[in-house]
Amino acid sequence: MRTTITLDEKLVSELVKLSGAKTKTAAVTAAVKEQIRRLKLKKLSDLLGTIGVGDEPIEEADSLDMGRAKWLDEMGGKG
Repeated sequence: MRTTITLDEKLVSELVKLSGAKTKTAAVTAAVKEQIRRLKLKKLSDLLGTIGVGDEPIEEADSLDMGRAKWLDEMGGKG
């Protein structure tokens, strides 16, 4: 998508230099992707501690993990 925006030339030059990008477009695209990644991580971190999980799902997951570990041990012993 082609978009016209006004950016500070010094900032863009610094971004290109620091990022090692070959073009201004590549540098700005990388910066936008990084900002999106950071915002998504921030939203995820904001959820920490807000989702309650009871003991039952944790115990079930532990049991399944132990079953898989036992199965892997048994498979390894047959080789």
